[in-house]
This record gives sequence, C-alpha cells and structure tokens, in this order.
Amino acid sequence: MTTDAVWTVFSRRLRGFIAKRVREDADIDDILQEVFAKIHAGVGGLKEEDKLEAWLFQVTRRAIADHYRKERSEELPDEVAEKPVPEDLSVEVASWLDPMMSLIPEEDREALRLTGPEGLSRKDLASRLGLSITGAKSRVQRARARLKEAVLDCCHIEVDRRGRPIDYTKKRDTCGPCTCE
Repeated sequence: MTTDAVWTVFSRRLRGFIAKRVREDADIDDILQEVFAKIHAGVGGLKEEDKLEAWLFQVTRRAIADHYRKERSEELPDEVAEKPVPEDLSVEVASWLDPMMSLIPEEDREALRLTGPEGLSRKDLASRLGLSITGAKSRVQRARARLKEAVLDCCHIEVDRRGRPIDYTKKRDTCGPCTCE
C-alpha cells in the first residue's frame, strides 16, 4: 500500500487516536506529520500487509511517547504511560466473546466451553474428546487463535503491555455477532 493510500484510509483515525492523548492541535498535527514521515519511510519494508493497521498504531504510540519525552523532560502523561484499565472496558470486550464463538468451528467452540466455564484440564479434555493430551492442547490453542482472529477482524483493540484492552475502534459497520459500537 502506498503512503497516499495509507493517508486516505487511516489519517482520520490516527489523528483521533493522537487527539485522545495530546491536547494541543499544533502538537497533534506535528505528531501526525511525524507519523506519516515514518510510515512513508517504512511502509515499503512491511512484509505482511494484514499487519499494517497494528504497525500504524504502534508507530503512532511511539511518536506520542517521543513527543512527551522531548517536551516534558521524560515525563509521560497518564494517557500514554501505562494507565489502569477501566474494568468496564475489559468486561465489555469479554462480553463479545460468546457471540463471536458462533464464527468458529463447533469442535473449537466445544474445546473452549469445556476448558473455560466448565474448567476441564487439558488431560480431562483429551480423555473426553478421545484426543492425546498434545492434541487437546493444540485444539484449545487453535480455538483461541480463531476466536481472537474473529474479534480482531471486527475491531482494532488497543492493549497495554500486559495485554489488557485499553481502547478499541470498530473496523466496519457490520461485525456479525459482535456487539461493539
């Protein structure tokens, strides 16, 4: 994807992302300009285009952090430094999982149900499904990966360094069973 195409598709979202974390309009514009300079320099080296969006937001987070390091003598505001995750956001994202389960194969749904709410160990799951323990572990891993992919096809979820959701944006108008807004 060219820089112009990236600008057309993502500039508004990236500006909004920056504006949530930076107060001054001039600073927002400066950071956005810096982000697109970095994007222009690096977009050609991106091997997997499906990871473009995640890469763009990572570049933007780093540019915001760099801005505050330069301007505020190494002090990052709460919006950029790791902030406490609002409990309701984690609960909201978790509430999407049950509806999104309908998008993955039945055998994967079963593995997640049995090891999640029913609390079966991998050994018990293997016994119940007639699999080896390694096979049961693989099935659960594959099921989690498919569920994660289904959710991320619907929404871009920003997580902190511990993997907890701190923000999300909807990728398209219809996300199937997802209830994000």
